[in-house]
Amino acid sequence: MTDQNNGAKPGNSKKWILERSEGRNTICIVGNVYTTVSEDEFTDAFIEWLESKGWSFFGRTIQLTDEDDDSEILDGILTDGAFDDSEVE
Repeated sequence: MTDQNNGAKPGNSKKWILERSEGRNTICIVGNVYTTVSEDEFTDAFIEWLESKGWSFFGRTIQLTDEDDDSEILDGILTDGAFDDSEVE
C-alpha cells in the first residue's frame, strides 16, 4: 500500500492506494459473523485459514454489541429493492 505523496505516512489529506497483486482476485466481504468466540479468537482463526490457502486480508474487524443496530449493516449490504415484499420476513 502506498500513498500519493511518496509513501509517507497517511494524513488527513492523503489518499492511500491499495496495490493489487497481478493475477489475484479481490473479494470484498460486507456482513456479520455470528460466533461464540471473541473477536480476537475469530480474527486469529480467520487469518490462519486465509494464510493456509495462500490468501491475505486487508481490512478491519469490529466486535458489535447488543446495542449495535444490525439494520445499519443491512443498509450497507442490500440495495434498495434488493428483495420484494414476498421475500422479506
